[in-house]
Amino acid sequence: MTEVNNSNQGNVGNTSNEIVRGRKQLTQAIIEEWVALADRTFSAKDICNDIGIETPQGKQHLKVILHRLKEKGIIQTTGREGVWRKTDQTLTPIPWQQANPNAELNLIFPFGIEAVAKLYPKSIVVVAGSKQAGKTAFLLNFLVNNMNNPMGIDFFNSETGPEQLNDRLSSFNIPNPAPFYVYERYDTFSDVINPDRISVIDYMDLDSEVYLVGKEINDIFKKLNKGVAIIGLQKPPGRDLAYGSGFTAKRSQLYVSLDTNKAKLVYVKTPRERGASPDGMAWVFKLLDGMHYTDVDRFYGFDNQEVR
Repeated sequence: MTEVNNSNQGNVGNTSNEIVRGRKQLTQAIIEEWVALADRTFSAKDICNDIGIETPQGKQHLKVILHRLKEKGIIQTTGREGVWRKTDQTLTPIPWQQANPNAELNLIFPFGIEAVAKLYPKSIVVVAGSKQAGKTAFLLNFLVNNMNNPMGIDFFNSETGPEQLNDRLSSFNIPNPAPFYVYERYDTFSDVINPDRISVIDYMDLDSEVYLVGKEINDIFKKLNKGVAIIGLQKPPGRDLAYGSGFTAKRSQLYVSLDTNKAKLVYVKTPRERGASPDGMAWVFKLLDGMHYTDVDRFYGFDNQEVR
């Protein structure tokens, strides 16, 4: 039987140190206890470093033990060589029969979008805009429209400094102190949002790592309880979806796409009128002083290509 070397200090906790003290044999029971104390994901290298498995024979024996733990349903593969995750068998019951289907969120959007789309607690709204298309204007109008909502509202800003933000909001009738909070934030929004409030994010920018946008949105969704997150994203001109494509739409209950002087509903999960399909509905508009919508009208497409 392979021995473990007690010269290494364990990182999992005192229990791991006690396991390896005295060069005990490497057994499945030792690894099961290590796994029980480990983070959700871990690598075989973590175990080797932690309990002192140094020889090729010991590492091969560990590999055999890990596959046995997988057969027992204790751990699962992750798709990455040598990296495992603990099986999560936690189930959270959803009391759906006690829920009120009429308990929708009372939110006010630009263009009266709430007239065709319903939103319930724990919702993600994506506002994808090409550069200079009015994404921030949409989000700030939403902020002001809902600043007295009893849920409370937080604005996470990565677009402007305090002076420019003051200038953009100065034409609105906002009391002092404002009935909302404004924070500077650039990433990991799920760490700070209040799960029961309205969170407006202007905007989520992961630079070249656009493939991480879907994960960030998913983390926010998991954090929400009764609240809602309105997330601004950058998109290429002429396309409906933001950088990150379908990953940005996976969790969205409502997806709005903005191009210069045009807004389009890409996806509405719950239409207000049962059986209706607002997907594709669009408006044209002008922005006065870069903030106020004027000349708003329904848009029905060009060259006989109808947009509902």
